[in-house]
Amino acid sequence: MRRTILVLATAAGVAAAAGCAGSPQRLDGQASPAGAATPAPPSATTAVPVVSPSVTPSSASPKPSKTSRSPTTPVLGPTGFGKLRIGMSIKAAAATGEVDATGTGCGSAPLKSANDADVTVIYSDKGLLYIPAYGRIATPEGIRIGSTYEQVDRAYSDFFLRAVDAEGGFNGSGTAFAGEKDGHDGVHYRFAFKDNRVAELALEHDDQNCYE
Repeated sequence: MRRTILVLATAAGVAAAAGCAGSPQRLDGQASPAGAATPAPPSATTAVPVVSPSVTPSSASPKPSKTSRSPTTPVLGPTGFGKLRIGMSIKAAAATGEVDATGTGCGSAPLKSANDADVTVIYSDKGLLYIPAYGRIATPEGIRIGSTYEQVDRAYSDFFLRAVDAEGGFNGSGTAFAGEKDGHDGVHYRFAFKDNRVAELALEHDDQNCYE
């Protein structure tokens, strides 16, 4: 029994081999030696999109921001200071918001823009009589507190000094017309000198009636 089965199995295997040899199979592709590695199929090339980086032109510059202008420093003269005018009524002077002028007769009130209680205007029933300078406030001719006597003398041809001390240094008070040369508009500058320099400066009514 065992021998018969082995013979039959052997015969069947020979027949199968013969059948394969008689009908060779066709294989597509490129032949390669036995035992060689099978080459991998070429991979498809994937196109990578090129992304251009965003470029900011170097020449571009931000728009300049608007710079707020500094308010112009008021000028003392020739007939007033800011909204104040020599000779204006007490009521009109108070309406400007620059002073708190009230009452009748002679009076004084701090000039608010100076932020100094000692810097005061003087008024009477004739109106505003006296407006002082302070800090770096100057006349249209550039005269301010600290200017020299020589500078004042050059700036005003009608300048008049009332007192000079014995040593030749200019001290005392002086005046110069501030308005139009013909009528002077009833206003003049009043100076006080100390050691040759302006120590006080103001606009003054020609007909002030409250002080010497």
